[in-house]
Amino acid sequence: MSTPLKRLLAASLILGPATGFFVGRLTAPDTGDRPLLLELARQRALLEEHLARAEAPPPEVRCAVVSPSGGTVDAQWPRAELVQVLRDELARAHHTEAPDTAPRPPPPSEPPARSLAAHQEGHQMVDRAISARRWTTEDAAALRWVLADMTAPQRAEVIRRLLATLNSNTLDVQTQGPPF
Repeated sequence: MSTPLKRLLAASLILGPATGFFVGRLTAPDTGDRPLLLELARQRALLEEHLARAEAPPPEVRCAVVSPSGGTVDAQWPRAELVQVLRDELARAHHTEAPDTAPRPPPPSEPPARSLAAHQEGHQMVDRAISARRWTTEDAAALRWVLADMTAPQRAEVIRRLLATLNSNTLDVQTQGPPF
């Protein structure tokens, strides 16, 4: 091949793709980024406004206190008045306080048998899942029914145990949705 032909071939191999790329960029349809860019500009303006407000010094507040005598403020006068008001309020509260005759609520009793049975069933369900090494959608639905009959501490204990087991990757989770 002759040298001018080689130069023409090299130039067309280099300039051809580059020209195609730039022509494609120029003729490409608008991707619809304009509304997004406008929203980002609006958000930026709001953030800058909030920053300017946060960095601005707080307005100066002046408070004038005049003592009953009309002179300068004496620190002893408000302190003495405050002490007197507190004494009056404490005395009034002490005299109006009724003796402790109100019945106290009964101590928490044992949970009902139904919740104890549900608690045991919840632990058994987790044990069965551990032995089968999987947690299915049916297990999750059954546990939901059992959890409804438990007290709050029992429910927390069963859920904590199930989550610890799930987090340790000893169970293969095969559920559609939440695991309990």
